[in-house]
Amino acid sequence: MPAAFILSFAQLWDPAIRRILLRALLLTLLLFAGLSYLVFKGVAAIETNGWPQWLQSFWTNGAGDAAAFLLSMLLTWLGFTSIATAVMAMWQDEIIVAVETRYYPHAKGHALGLGVELAMGGRAAIRVALINMALLPAYLLLLVTGIGPLVLFIIANGWALGREYLEAVAARHVPLGESRAWPGQHKWDSWGIGFLTAGLFAVPVLNLVAPMMGAMMATHIFHREREDEAKARAA
Repeated sequence: MPAAFILSFAQLWDPAIRRILLRALLLTLLLFAGLSYLVFKGVAAIETNGWPQWLQSFWTNGAGDAAAFLLSMLLTWLGFTSIATAVMAMWQDEIIVAVETRYYPHAKGHALGLGVELAMGGRAAIRVALINMALLPAYLLLLVTGIGPLVLFIIANGWALGREYLEAVAARHVPLGESRAWPGQHKWDSWGIGFLTAGLFAVPVLNLVAPMMGAMMATHIFHREREDEAKARAA
């Protein structure tokens, strides 16, 4: 796993990877800008007629804008992992191909197609979004511990993310049924990829490359596991 992480991080500077990253970041930022715009418009549209005069004055003198800002930040925090995962899914096959071309040219798989990529990415994004929404009360309660929300975030999101990245790579090389079973057959690999990716999502700036790193690490792990299994069968 450390080797997969180092190789993936080093490849972030490849031209092909940089182009994908820039496209994904631009789309992600546009989506969050649109989300923030809708939140501010929605809060501004709240009808205050019938409110006590002091509350109307409080709301119009800054409280409404503050509420919109805090809501935007909350939605960004809750939704960044799932939205970034869904966006990167659009180019996930290209990321895997870039890694395979450089490190595993003898084991190139078949293209998944945009529909399959989006289905896998959408499934992962929905799962992550539902998990984080369900755990919101726990995140708030654990704020008093300082590190509690971070630990819970990494555990919960690590489980969801690792299996999706590993399955996406496996789907290029084995039949669909086998690819879905692959993460369960390699639980430690799935957890390791998921924990490292969730950890990156928890760090500002590094969270921008987290979904790309997850796909790249999964590619290395998948091929190295297949090589080890092939050697074991030959022996």
